[in-house]
Amino acid sequence: MRHRLINATVVVAIIAVSFNSLAQQAPQEPPAALVEAEAVRTELIAQQIWVPGTVVSRTDSSLASEVPGRITWLADVGDLVEAGDVLAKVDDHMLQLDYEQNQANIAIWEARVNLLSRKQKRFSSMAEQANTSKDQLDEVVAELEIAQQELNQAKVDKRLTEYKLAQSEIKAPFKAMVVERIQSPGEYIAVGQSLLRIVDMANVEASIKAPLSAVPFIQHGLTVMVRSGDKQSSHPIRTIVPVGNSRSRMMEIRVQLQPGDFAIGSAVRVALPHSESHQGLTVPRDALVLRKSGAFVYQVTDNNTAKQIAVKTGIGMGDRIEVVGDINAQSPVITRGAERLSEGQKIRYAEPTQQLANI
Repeated sequence: MRHRLINATVVVAIIAVSFNSLAQQAPQEPPAALVEAEAVRTELIAQQIWVPGTVVSRTDSSLASEVPGRITWLADVGDLVEAGDVLAKVDDHMLQLDYEQNQANIAIWEARVNLLSRKQKRFSSMAEQANTSKDQLDEVVAELEIAQQELNQAKVDKRLTEYKLAQSEIKAPFKAMVVERIQSPGEYIAVGQSLLRIVDMANVEASIKAPLSAVPFIQHGLTVMVRSGDKQSSHPIRTIVPVGNSRSRMMEIRVQLQPGDFAIGSAVRVALPHSESHQGLTVPRDALVLRKSGAFVYQVTDNNTAKQIAVKTGIGMGDRIEVVGDINAQSPVITRGAERLSEGQKIRYAEPTQQLANI
């Protein structure tokens, strides 16, 4: 019984010593927070206005026929064609008959010219010997001249028929897509009547209407933000037409786009500068932490800890915003996970391979 009491006393003593040891240990630091970060940028900043526009092709054509006739074949909607490919064919039966008639007329007038040429030679010889009058020789010369002109006219008619035969096949003037059939096979068309609509899919741009007040702040080649729905990208201004009217006070601006970025005909919005620009620091909007006391951001220090910095916001530029404060332009700002951070807390990146120097 006494041995049991001794053992129990020893166990209680060991437990007490363990609790005392744990109580004397220092509290552990909170674990490193998982975050994402992006760089601070130094860039030109200006007030912006968003103006509406439409995506268009620089070449959107309705093709017409230069010859009348019945359509025998027509390209289908959606066909992609190269320059020179046949898009439509017109019945050329009557043109073939005209061509044969032209050949016959040429043969007739060639025979007439040959006959009159020989006749002129004879009359010229006779006139030298005074065996004929000069009036008769002049008549032969005149008839020969008329026959030569008729022969030339017959040859011109033949070239004209050849041209019409070539135009009975309507060919693509550039690489394009057939987007609309205005006529259908079997229909009879007149000269100049539209057959197809084709669109150049490679040369695409945005046509936007902007206020004339933006003229002092834009220029050719200036890169602007183009947005459609959730998609946005930067593109250069191709040309500016600084001419408006007394009602709208609006001008046209064309922004060069890349094929496939936006569908032709879709609506877009374009951000244009509307004030003088200045150099400033911008951060992603997601980096801002808003509180009643004001706005601040967290920057990453050299030892991968979070540093809280109070800032004042300035001009917004798309998904970035100007900030003024004790910002280090060389250190990244935290864009994800900042709401849960505290001053001096250790951080780690969402991507294990992401390093501070690469942000």
